[in-house]
Parts: sequence; C-alpha cells; structure tokens
Amino acid sequence: MKALGLQRLRIADINAADRLRVVDEDHAQLLAQNMTEVGRLRQPIEVRKTKKGFVLIAGGHRLRAAQILGWEDIDAFVFDCTDDEARMAEIDENLVRHELNPLDRAVFLWERQAIYVRLHPETKAGVAGGKARQGSATDIMSFAADVAARCGLTERTIRRATFISTKLAADVRASLAGTHVAKNQAELLALAKLGHGEQRAVLAMLLGETPKAKTVKGALRTLQGGHETDGPDSDALFLKLMALWGVMGRSRPGREAQRQFVAHLRESGALDTPTDEKGAA
Repeated sequence: MKALGLQRLRIADINAADRLRVVDEDHAQLLAQNMTEVGRLRQPIEVRKTKKGFVLIAGGHRLRAAQILGWEDIDAFVFDCTDDEARMAEIDENLVRHELNPLDRAVFLWERQAIYVRLHPETKAGVAGGKARQGSATDIMSFAADVAARCGLTERTIRRATFISTKLAADVRASLAGTHVAKNQAELLALAKLGHGEQRAVLAMLLGETPKAKTVKGALRTLQGGHETDGPDSDALFLKLMALWGVMGRSRPGREAQRQFVAHLRESGALDTPTDEKGAA
C-alpha cells in the first residue's frame, strides 16, 4: 500500500457500499455524540483512491457518525492499493480494535484467509506440504499464526472463528448479522455443527417474529419431537463404552460377559432392527 497522505474529502465522494461489517446504528450515534462533544474526529478514516473516486477501507462507524451530524467533509488517510490490500487493511484494522462480536470476527477472518491464500499461494493445502518436503516452506507462517502475530488474537480463537465462518451457510451468516445470536460464540458453534438445512430450520425458530426456542439445543429438541439430543459429551461416553468393551484397552471382557450384555440389549429393545412399512427387516 502506498500512502498518499492525510486529505480533507467530501463525504459524498466516498463509496462505503462494499463492507464486511454491518454498521451498528446505536454505536454510530454514540460516536456522533462524542464527536459533537470533542468538536472533531479523533481518528481519521482510511480510504483507497480509485479511478472512480474514493472507497472506504476503515472507519465505517466514524463515517456514518459524520453523516448523522450532517458533515460535508471528513479527514481521511488516502492510499493507493489493490483490492486485496484494501480488504486486508479493513480486516486487520477491525481485528486489532477487538470491537467485533463473534460472528463479525468469524466473517472477517474467513475473508482474510481467502485473501491470505491468494497473496501466499504457497501456503494453500497440498502446496505447502510439497514445498516443506523440499525444505523451502520453513519460513512460511500458517494463517492462524500470521493473524495471531498481527492482531493479538489467540490461535484457538482464530480456529473457532474460522470453523464458524466456513461451516455456516452463506444465507444463514447473512441472517444472523445484528442479532443476539451473533454475539454468542457458543450458540454460533452449535449452529455451525449442523447441516445447512438444520441451520435454516433452527434459525427460523430462534429469530422468528414469535421465537419458538431460546437456544440451538432447544430448537433441535423441538424439531425432533421434544426428545433430548445427544449432549456435548456423547463422544466421550462412546469412548468410555468402547474402553469397557475392551476394544480400546488392553483388558477385554470374556465372551460370556459380552454375550450376556448383547442379550440384555436385545431383550430391552435397544437393538431392535428398524423395519419398513411392509414389516420386512
């Protein structure tokens, strides 16, 4: 990015349409109030100079606050850069500020990862491995490590955010923006673990005009006829059962004990084989 200096620009000449983050009007109102009290903009916005005018890089809420106050001009740091460089600067500026809710952070990191791969194609899955075998990939930072170093986020936070952004359906992500679910990482993770069809059904129950559920788990329970779903410890319980059976441990119960256990499951109906409408097994 080439810096072109601080300039005073007409707000009408700044294009702020293509943004990753939806402007929070309440936050913009608070900024406007602060700008009125201070009498100025504390931190200039950042824009990119293009042939068609200026495109906003960072400072969406500041720009909106200036519009609320009726300002015609605003201070801006102007840059000459590519689309990817501008988007990367927008993302990192927001990540560094730590003002993002879990959904916004997930969307920003998802977009940043796509840009990172374009700018560093050698890190793409399957490519880095081949170069590593040739001894030329040792200096290439992983995406998570790169973001952690630049933005102060932990790699665990980055991995969770990336999981949310990649697993949520695009329309579900868009519908979640600005909602109470967007602020709850645990709920976003639970939703991201579902198939896209289930995500949409659950979302309708959480965000409908008359919400039918308060949590993802509650929505799933209702969708499945009121039956409890497997809890988060189901995998751990499965491993314990496997260990007791002897499959994953050194000790193994005798054949007679195994036979009695299976017989008990059959007698209790736990091993009943589902039948079709004609009654055939």
